[in-house]
Amino acid sequence: MLEHYKHTKNSVKKMKIKTITCHDVYNYGASLQAFALMSFLRSMGHEVEIIDYLPRNKRRRYEYFRLAPTGIFRKIATFLPFLEPLLALWQNRYELLSRNRKYNFDLFKKEALACTSRKYESFEDLNTYKPEADIFVAGSDQIWNVYYDNGRDPSFYCAFEPDTQKRMSYAASFGANTIPEDSETFVKEMLSRMKAISVREYSGVKIVEQLGLKAQHVLDPVFLLETEEWRSMCRKDRGEEGYVLVYDFLHNDPNVETLSKFLAKKYNKKIVSINDFRPLGYADVNVNDAGPIEFLEYIKDADFVVSTSFHATAFSVIFSRPFYTLPLVGHGNSSRMVDFLNMLDLEDRFVTRMEQFREAKDIDYEAVHKSIGQKRLSSISWLLSQLQ
Repeated sequence: MLEHYKHTKNSVKKMKIKTITCHDVYNYGASLQAFALMSFLRSMGHEVEIIDYLPRNKRRRYEYFRLAPTGIFRKIATFLPFLEPLLALWQNRYELLSRNRKYNFDLFKKEALACTSRKYESFEDLNTYKPEADIFVAGSDQIWNVYYDNGRDPSFYCAFEPDTQKRMSYAASFGANTIPEDSETFVKEMLSRMKAISVREYSGVKIVEQLGLKAQHVLDPVFLLETEEWRSMCRKDRGEEGYVLVYDFLHNDPNVETLSKFLAKKYNKKIVSINDFRPLGYADVNVNDAGPIEFLEYIKDADFVVSTSFHATAFSVIFSRPFYTLPLVGHGNSSRMVDFLNMLDLEDRFVTRMEQFREAKDIDYEAVHKSIGQKRLSSISWLLSQLQ
């Protein structure tokens, strides 16, 4: 594998590349996939920066004095506006208690992500102060999910660059099996102005094809780096006593609790929860301050990983950990997990209802990593072929 990389590196034209993705939203997968694409392209000898784009709708986390626009607290603040700061602090108390999580994310951005010196807050900013590059790459994660602001933002289609031959995507995700009819015209117009399109899910390939365009299926950027590269970023050993790691993004699925308790009891392990918003009531240990590096460490050393996250699943595979993945209730974006697991013949690791749960057979990680290795080579080959 490394010899192939070296050969490819020596034969590719060196370029000035700028990527754009959701890199600074205090989400583990978003930060790590942004790092992976940047890091891989740099390892190929390119000059790479991530466009430091953070629109207003992505800046809501850790604004401690921000009160939600609806709800009982907002109604109270309407009549008693002087109480709004106190109400906001109470409403955001878990974010305040997890401020060290913010610190670790900010540190990761500062130390690991090579971002542009200019910060951009809108598509208009990008048009007015357009970044300079030989080519722009719309990166991975759910940047084209039209059910969120991401997919309706021209910035994530590199539309600020007038030269269509300088616009491409790598492993972009729609985050769903379909897009609504009222979004089709916009998405087709944006995609038709790209030199090359690659997506992270097979369902994404179908969406693009239904719009009359072509797309290549590739692996998520985190698989562009070898396991040892990720392992080298870990600083601490978290596995002294053994644990079932839970990463439940919304804490709204009772199946996650049932499955986690079942595994913990059967294998006599404690439950450790990495939290985004608030502590998990049934966990033995709540980790409220984990940044991207700590996220890697806890997955690397877990006895089992139970999650509702695509990237927790991806890193469980990278580190060869036993895992189960559940859908994120209420979001309808399970296609990204299902497509990935189907590709690796790991369908039995996706749990929708505990009533039907049966322990899956042990994962043959030798076969899994062989499959990923082959797909990694084809993904790299496609990516580098477009950087000409």
